[in-house]
Amino acid sequence: MARLIKPTAAFAESHKSFIKEVIARGEGLVPWVLAMVGEDFPEYVAWLESSAQGVGLEEGFVANSTFWLIDGQDEIVAVSNLRHELNDALEKYGGHIGFGVRPSERGKGFGTEVLRKTVEQARSFDIGRVKLMCDRSNVRSAAAIRRCGGEFEEEEFMEEHGTTIQRYWIEV
Repeated sequence: MARLIKPTAAFAESHKSFIKEVIARGEGLVPWVLAMVGEDFPEYVAWLESSAQGVGLEEGFVANSTFWLIDGQDEIVAVSNLRHELNDALEKYGGHIGFGVRPSERGKGFGTEVLRKTVEQARSFDIGRVKLMCDRSNVRSAAAIRRCGGEFEEEEFMEEHGTTIQRYWIEV
């Protein structure tokens, strides 16, 4: 059984290998916080905790909590990022939750599990329903969203991102 945890420096090597797998496949780092890790991993973990508290945020950013889904072998198999509220930019592109699954662990239900557990976390921030988005071509993410109760709202071509996104809502 996988468990959802807050980031900790104890998982530095697992986090590094997660990112390495994604990059080796030529994919973007999702959620966005994966791209923010630097040379000092404990500093990165501290930054994630500050972001969860809404401290030191760059302009245009909102408080956000990052979670890691850890398997029975203590490896990070999925990562999620929960935005505590939406600003205008996130309403249009981004939504409340972004999540990604380690490439070697895809197709095993971890996407659905990390999303389900992150939606549960949304309750503690008094979020009544969460808005989610994914590229239309990302059928696995769309399936995970639907399995977690996601109701399709709309789809839109986003010229600035060069992709068509789908928007969903999940009641918390």
